[in-house]
Amino acid sequence: MPAPLVGRKFGVSTIPVPDRETCREIRVLGLSGSSRYEPGMSKSEKLLQRALARFEGYGCTTQFIRLKDLKIYECEGNYSENPSYCTYPCQSSMKYEDDQMQDVYDAVLACDVLILATPIRWNNHSALVQKFVERMNAIENQYSWFGNPMIRDKVAGLIIIGHVDGVQHVAGNLMNFFAWLGFHMPEVAIASWVGENDEDTTKDWAQIESNKYTQEDLEDLVSSSLRLACALKRHGAEETGRSK
Repeated sequence: MPAPLVGRKFGVSTIPVPDRETCREIRVLGLSGSSRYEPGMSKSEKLLQRALARFEGYGCTTQFIRLKDLKIYECEGNYSENPSYCTYPCQSSMKYEDDQMQDVYDAVLACDVLILATPIRWNNHSALVQKFVERMNAIENQYSWFGNPMIRDKVAGLIIIGHVDGVQHVAGNLMNFFAWLGFHMPEVAIASWVGENDEDTTKDWAQIESNKYTQEDLEDLVSSSLRLACALKRHGAEETGRSK
């Protein structure tokens, strides 16, 4: 007799978090890819802020960046002309004095854990996130063309919120992107929520807050990211010790 369709199991596994002293060494960057002008309007950003608060509760240092607040020029595709033209520092950062992408580069390179939050826009991540992705070519190309890997022992996780189907598509694209950069993915890499077909976005936040699965995923995203980041940092320290 087939098992009854009761939905996903809740609370099946609890991911333990390393001790607070270990977590104090972890630096977490939260990147918001929402295009909402006013802070607090974006649901994906609200969940990101909640995740950062939980990281802080475990003793981590956090940094929050709204891509919307920065002047970031588009990638000009120098790689397409010649891979050696796609450099770090990025050509656009050097070309435009008011370009602020270097602030993002610095934050990414300094963090141990990066949590990227995005809404779903027509079955894809936001245009702001796409601009970030393309400008990160300067980092990725340092490894693929110049043999200089700039991303080592870092963890990436995602928060994806939308009102139409598309979480897996967005997650697949972004996880592929982070993998090419050299990031590691935790066992629970995604916290997400997708609204109903009625398109009534006015009730979304209440439903997100009451959705026990989304809240569990958010907690597990934080916990598993911390576990992996601490393990990678410990492994890096051991490798450094052996090389001396």
